[in-house]
Amino acid sequence: MERKRTIRSTPKRGKLSRVEVRRSVEAVVYGRTEKEHYVVANPEGGWDVVRGNALRALKHFDTKKDAVAYGQQVSRNQKTELVVCHKNGNTQRNHSQNSE
Repeated sequence: MERKRTIRSTPKRGKLSRVEVRRSVEAVVYGRTEKEHYVVANPEGGWDVVRGNALRALKHFDTKKDAVAYGQQVSRNQKTELVVCHKNGNTQRNHSQNSE
């Protein structure tokens, strides 16, 4: 019978939460870039605004409407594209700030 291999040591620069690990994996899988901001569902509830492939959210909101409004403001200031996602992770819509 095989034993499952577990990793017992933590990263040297601090501990990562489950949400941070999940975000970093999603960034690689979905091909997120630094030139975009995302409104994504937080698995612990609420909505987050995240920059590209960052581990941590810029800000957390209880409602999607508030997160989208903040994301539009930030992406307009930094001239990036805002991508709003459904709760399951699929893209709902894009807001391009480059043409304004």
